[in-house]
Amino acid sequence: MEHKKTFGSFILQRRKELGMTQKDFAARLFVTESAVSKWERGLSYPDITLIQNICEVLAVSEHELLSGSEDTRQRNSDRLAERYIRLCRRTRLTQFILYGAVLLSCAIVNLATAHRLDWFFIVLFSVLLCASILLVPSLCALDSKWERWRPLLSFGGFTASLLLLLLSICLYCGGNWFFVAAAACLFALSLLILPFLLPRLPLPEKYSRCRLSLYLAAGTLMLLLLLLVCCVHTGGDWFVLAAVSILFGLGFLFTPVFLRQLPLPERLQSCKTSLYLAIQTGLLLLLLLVSCLHTGGRWFPVAAVSCLFGLALVCLPLVFHQVKLPGKWGCNRLLLYFCIESLLLLLIVCLAHATGSTGFDLRCFTADSLVTLLMLALPWGLMLFLRYLPANWYFRSAAACGWGSLWVWTCPLLLDTILSAFYGWQDGLNTYTLTTPFTAFRPDFACPWFWDALLILSLAVAALALACLGLRQQAQNK
Repeated sequence: MEHKKTFGSFILQRRKELGMTQKDFAARLFVTESAVSKWERGLSYPDITLIQNICEVLAVSEHELLSGSEDTRQRNSDRLAERYIRLCRRTRLTQFILYGAVLLSCAIVNLATAHRLDWFFIVLFSVLLCASILLVPSLCALDSKWERWRPLLSFGGFTASLLLLLLSICLYCGGNWFFVAAAACLFALSLLILPFLLPRLPLPEKYSRCRLSLYLAAGTLMLLLLLLVCCVHTGGDWFVLAAVSILFGLGFLFTPVFLRQLPLPERLQSCKTSLYLAIQTGLLLLLLLVSCLHTGGRWFPVAAVSCLFGLALVCLPLVFHQVKLPGKWGCNRLLLYFCIESLLLLLIVCLAHATGSTGFDLRCFTADSLVTLLMLALPWGLMLFLRYLPANWYFRSAAACGWGSLWVWTCPLLLDTILSAFYGWQDGLNTYTLTTPFTAFRPDFACPWFWDALLILSLAVAALALACLGLRQQAQNK
């Protein structure tokens, strides 16, 4: 009952504020005066179908009518919105007038002074540059279908106007720097503007989460374009070398982002680190090839295989851990690792002789290959004993220490034998004895055989001790 009286009092107050009688109010609603009287006295409610008409006649909202009070906050919001719309309309009109006045006056002055339009185009594109930032967003707000494209249209208009402005200045001044300036501007704008545009572009679902990768790729392409234009402008031939160098350098930072965000096949999802190493290795080899061609050298094969040898020495264990190897190689990864490294090392020796300035010498190649195999004998023996000897751990370690002692003992003699056979080197070859195998290599010591014998003896004692421990463990197991 109380709400009916509040509702009726609100209708009565609004009717009197508008200067209407009950008869006028009832006539506009096509109801009787008694019905209006009952509403205002709080005896009844109007029919629900009359709510909208009552709001129009009393100039109130439905919320105000039903609550029986004025919504001052909403009215203030509506007034502020109307003021903002009027301000935007006046601002657009003012800009149209100012831009038109500036262009018209500059066109008249240009025609009057030069009898043609030349520097007027600089003013025209400068005005368009300002309008793309100040006027285009306001125009897009007039239509909801252009609202979502407002940043793209504004920045696109700004970029186009800037390029046209540079072109008009270049033509007016008679220069040839436009393409360099345009490429530099595109590179800078891609770094500054793309972070704001990419979130608003309608991308396919699988690329919607790759916006950072797209940003990095676009920036890289703009940088390569700038380098290409600068190279052509200066008449140089360094673009390919500079481009590959930049790709190799940026790849260290950008490739992990690409591999993380771009959609990869299921079998490659667990091999991203290996893919990263493979991509960077490919870029490094490409950089070496381009550098070799650019300098006119013949060193690329040796440098490439040497890089592969060094990278494989560090990275192959990680690659083997991620990549599934076929057949029995999955259980013999260490053996495969040694095979690859040994083949790469022998290939380095072969290529070094093949690309040398004196040509390929079979005698020298054979000598160096034998020396390489002699040096590889130590790690190969240690690996085979420790990994594949069918015995317990103590016996394996004893065999490895024994092999190390034997190699340290006999390596200098074998090395001198190879050098004397192929190069005729005889210095110190006859000074070797069973107890002092290193005499020729330590002539500066007063007792040259002491430290060498101590190393050999230490390895031999370690091998004997480990063998005894192995026998003890074997006896305990039995």
